[in-house]
Amino acid sequence: MSEIKVSILVPICNVERYLRECLDSLVNQTLEDIEIICINDGSTDSSLSIIREYERRDSRIVVIDKPNSGYGDSMNKGIELARGEYVGIVESDDFATIDMFEKLYKVAKRDELDIVRSNYYAHRTGYGRDLDILVENLAICGSYGRVFNPMDNPRVFMCQPAIWTSIYKKTLLDSQNVRFLPTPGASFQDTAFYFKAFYAANRVMLLKEGYLHYRVDNANSSVKNQNKLFCVCDEYAEVWNYAKRDDAKFETLKTWIPRQQFEGYLWNLNRLSPELQERFYPRYVEEFSKIREAGLIDVDRFDERTLTRLNRMIDEPEKYYRGQYGPSSPARSVIACVNTLEVSKAKEDLASLLECLADDDEVFVVAPASEGIVFELKNEREGMGRLRNDADLIGQRLVGQVDKTALRSNNVAVVVIADEACSYEALASVCDGDAKMWSDGTSFAVQCKDVAGSKMGSLLGLATEALVDLDGAQVSSLPPNWGLLLSAEAADQQEEFGDSIACAKQLAEVLFDSSASYGIKKALYGQLKGVWARIRHSYSLLSWDIASRLYEDYVSMANVSALETPVAVDDAQSLQLSVVVPVYNVGDYLEECLASIAAQDYGDYEVILVNDGSTDNSLELLEAAANKDGRIRVVSQFNCGAGAARNRGIAMARGCRLIFIDPDDRYATNHVFSDLVSAMDRSGAKICGGSLALLKPSGKIKSNFDFGESFYRITSERDVSLREIWTDYGWIRFMYSAELFEDGSVRFPQLNWYEDPVFFLSAVSKAGGCHVVPVDVYHYRVGYKEIDWTVPKARDMLVGMGINLKLADELGLGELYVTIVRRFNFDYREALQKNIVDSGVYEQLVAIQAGLNHELIRAYSSFDGPYYRLEPLSKSSSRRMFAIERVARRVAESRAYTGTQRLIDHLKGRR
Repeated sequence: MSEIKVSILVPICNVERYLRECLDSLVNQTLEDIEIICINDGSTDSSLSIIREYERRDSRIVVIDKPNSGYGDSMNKGIELARGEYVGIVESDDFATIDMFEKLYKVAKRDELDIVRSNYYAHRTGYGRDLDILVENLAICGSYGRVFNPMDNPRVFMCQPAIWTSIYKKTLLDSQNVRFLPTPGASFQDTAFYFKAFYAANRVMLLKEGYLHYRVDNANSSVKNQNKLFCVCDEYAEVWNYAKRDDAKFETLKTWIPRQQFEGYLWNLNRLSPELQERFYPRYVEEFSKIREAGLIDVDRFDERTLTRLNRMIDEPEKYYRGQYGPSSPARSVIACVNTLEVSKAKEDLASLLECLADDDEVFVVAPASEGIVFELKNEREGMGRLRNDADLIGQRLVGQVDKTALRSNNVAVVVIADEACSYEALASVCDGDAKMWSDGTSFAVQCKDVAGSKMGSLLGLATEALVDLDGAQVSSLPPNWGLLLSAEAADQQEEFGDSIACAKQLAEVLFDSSASYGIKKALYGQLKGVWARIRHSYSLLSWDIASRLYEDYVSMANVSALETPVAVDDAQSLQLSVVVPVYNVGDYLEECLASIAAQDYGDYEVILVNDGSTDNSLELLEAAANKDGRIRVVSQFNCGAGAARNRGIAMARGCRLIFIDPDDRYATNHVFSDLVSAMDRSGAKICGGSLALLKPSGKIKSNFDFGESFYRITSERDVSLREIWTDYGWIRFMYSAELFEDGSVRFPQLNWYEDPVFFLSAVSKAGGCHVVPVDVYHYRVGYKEIDWTVPKARDMLVGMGINLKLADELGLGELYVTIVRRFNFDYREALQKNIVDSGVYEQLVAIQAGLNHELIRAYSSFDGPYYRLEPLSKSSSRRMFAIERVARRVAESRAYTGTQRLIDHLKGRR
């Protein structure tokens, strides 16, 4: 390596989630003459293995692996090891623009600088970097693009330290002993380092541009660790000691340091938990009393408001504390949700609400902009000390996940203020305990039960637990979307998504298992469906790695309790047939479907209608049908997909046989049930089916198919052995023996696409084949809706196809195997190519390609080449090579490895 221009220090401790993004931004820097010193501070996750992986790939990476000793000690070890002309710092959960160090180094060399510093971008996880906002932290200095001595512009010491926006001359750091305090914790250890560096420097420059993307997620949660309580005091003690090294510099800075220290202490005080605030505040007051006595408070350094605050704190410490931070032992905890309001409207509403609340209440403000709302109110108005932001209280915003330990009272009320004007007195009356609930249809308040003893872990759960005990009139007065008002989008909380699933399951259970009437349960169910819809949508946006890891938890929502419509159901001990119908928003076709069931000439059946969270009039139509026919049972669940709805129907079924129909389709004749029951009795088969036809929008029936779809038309009665199965389509024209479902192995997977073929192959392989008869069974409606090939659909389709390919391979079903393989290159090629940029789609395709059985393909098709290629991968560029090689390593020493290596060779142009 040539002479190292910049040594980049990367302190690392349990940051596996962000580490690759950070390191990718460094190894690809346009300035190549760098070293990247990764200091692993005793990580217990996979951080070390990730660093080692990058170390093997890039000789510029140096790894320090040590037991956990804290941020300061880690950084000092990195500085000692650094060989570069300059030293830069990148936190391991942040990332740099690709030209950051080239730009900084060029400026530093051109002007012979000790330090060059830039602004930075604020980044939120889950949002594109193009949305990051430039934070002009340096604007107060007024010195962009000019070389200056920090003593000539002391305002530079007032800036946020942000030590990762700069590069520092290594000789400066060494000769002036600019190091970090090695005390435990990483909360403030940039404070003294920043001061020392600029104190020691003679030539610095500030740049308006930003190059570092600073991750701001969860930056506002309170510190509850008492070991970090006085770390900031240690830092400023070090600042004062270092400042006294030079008398002239000390004279320049001695009135600037208190201004910086006051803000640092205030920031620390505001981020401490209430219990620790009470311990830190006396130290704060004591130190600034001494500073004022020493005559170091210069009125020119403080604005009038801040100076007034400082003097009030010293002169009336108890009164000031209560005014700013509220009661030490609140009588009530009020959770005020303003998720949907603009900041200015939220501030006005909250101020009005506080006027109606008691002085001994604490009020948590719940909103995405909670910190800003509380900060501005406390700075703009008096008497706002009772307000707290939601950083300590709220976790996953999708459900309003609650950390109940943040509540200092077990007397809790939840308040929701929406856009319209409301009665603050009425809301406050609920908080005061004068009423259990109040709502005007847009805003509402509800008193919660014993919160400390409740199992509910979310605002939604706590509110629902209280609402199920109210009467119908009160519940019907709630806003129809009140669940969404208590929650919010959470694109930056992917890692915490599993918490939203757990809370959603709690919510469903407390609702459906309660002793409330059906009417109240139905009303609350309707009001809460939007919350689960938001969670489902958020799941579809997760990265593939996270979605895969959380899949089992996610689909388990389908196993929670459901809402059964109370109707007079026939009390049959044994039935010959159960008809299972999943229903979701098909009010236009549902009655036709139900009529085709009711018209059957075979009467020994039950109908299980599973409402999968419909938002149209489907549930009302189902209820009406159930009230007319005692054979019909209706159950409602939160929307989990047709597969989950059918699985619930299977679990409820009492019949010896099961048959399925989708709610927008119909049976072909009135003797379908009798035809298939008779054929099953006659043949002894566990699966029996007939012909399927297509029902067009015009009402015409298409029953003639070309050879590729000839399996839909049955021309003679016969047994079909498992080896004769050459397609996994057309499952719904069959009747199934209940024996197939007894051990739970045959069920529908919860997929957005291709769940039916997986079910059918699982069932028919367990049955050892099927029996077919030349009777018309099913009219499948087509042409009234278009398929939108989204990423979730493409991912799920590949999951399903991969399952069936593997099973067909294991069973030696060559005809079926080839049929599925061809779909990649024909039926689904465009859908897959459209979504191939998604890592989940791409990695699954690569894995499927790697595992293809080329011998089986050659044996059962006209293909005679050595290597069957999946066409959606053919246009993949070289930038995807890393993903392919990673999959290849994962399947090394298997048949799949050979297949993947051939794909790598093909994409690289080798033969």
